[in-house]
Amino acid sequence: MNKEVYYNYFEKNILPHMYKHEEYRINTVKKIVLSSILMFLIGIIFAFLFVYFSMKNNNLIILLLPFFLFFMYVFFIKSIVNVIYEGKKYQKWLVETILPYFFEPIANFKFWPKNHDIESVINSQLFKNFDTQEDVSAIFGIYKNANIIISNTKLTLPVRGATKSNLFKGTIIQIELPQKIDNHIILISKNLNKINHFRQFNPHIADFNKYMYCFAKNNNDTELISASLWEIIKNIGELYMAKSFALSYNKDVLIIAMEQKRPWEFGFIFKSLLKTKNYDELIGRFTAIYDLIDLLHKA
Repeated sequence: MNKEVYYNYFEKNILPHMYKHEEYRINTVKKIVLSSILMFLIGIIFAFLFVYFSMKNNNLIILLLPFFLFFMYVFFIKSIVNVIYEGKKYQKWLVETILPYFFEPIANFKFWPKNHDIESVINSQLFKNFDTQEDVSAIFGIYKNANIIISNTKLTLPVRGATKSNLFKGTIIQIELPQKIDNHIILISKNLNKINHFRQFNPHIADFNKYMYCFAKNNNDTELISASLWEIIKNIGELYMAKSFALSYNKDVLIIAMEQKRPWEFGFIFKSLLKTKNYDELIGRFTAIYDLIDLLHKA
């Protein structure tokens, strides 16, 4: 997939809107830097007081030394934590404000109803029994007559209690293809447990076999698991910073499930919103899906 379509769209349609957002980013950076410097300086003051009064031979002052030491560490640590906290807050703002600008090119993504197709997730056989699917957000687009749904979601375990632990948290990509295969193929990374009863087979791709298991219901269409497919799904896993990777291709529905700590996040608070190259990773997340669809169309 040629990324130039996105880059041209950014220059013509997105960049004019970015100047006001870039002003917000710069102001946010200034606030973070100034507040962190202020906290760091206060920490230095308490450090100086600690050293100064520790040399005084006064019992009353010595009793105050633990307080000076405590506040010294509090302000030093807070100056660092402040940058981390504001950085995460900014990334959330990027997802809510900047990400939608990149929906329109090629697949024309739109926000989609949450928990739209839980039946397909169940039929994928990628997961053990789960209680509920809870989408934070979902988008829908169409590319080459293939319907694409990308969901930031979590699956909760069926346990009693006020808080339910997660079976899965991350991104689920569901692609409904115009063509069908007469099989159900499952790929899972080796840090996951086998959860299906299909036959395991070897696609004879050395790099693939280091990281993935491959299962199929029957012998049909197993040639789809090729070196070209492996390069694409490896690229998808890297772009989405997946902790684990699972893929199900069942008839005409392909589902990719990737566990992530903070799904959909991208960008960095100290990177300009006006430079196209700073969106390479985000654009790559979309174009890698199109590459996958292109490959399956040729198969």
